[in-house]
Amino acid sequence: MKYAFFNSVELDGYMKLLVFVLTMLFSLNAYAYLDPGTGSVLLQVILGGVAAIGVIIKMYWHRLRAALGFAQKEEQEDLDDG
Repeated sequence: MKYAFFNSVELDGYMKLLVFVLTMLFSLNAYAYLDPGTGSVLLQVILGGVAAIGVIIKMYWHRLRAALGFAQKEEQEDLDDG
């Protein structure tokens, strides 16, 4: 059997797609309620992630500059010593 359709890996992909499509077509309404507190929590998570990225960049700023080649000689010597 040389046909790619009968390949088990490809057939597995078709089966996953079929299950996904059928699930989306015949799903029922959840009737879920998201209160205003949920949006507040999501906003806090996003802002906390941005703050964490800022702190990480600040902590490694000199190393980042040295790695990119923007460090001055004084900074480069300090990094090599310490």
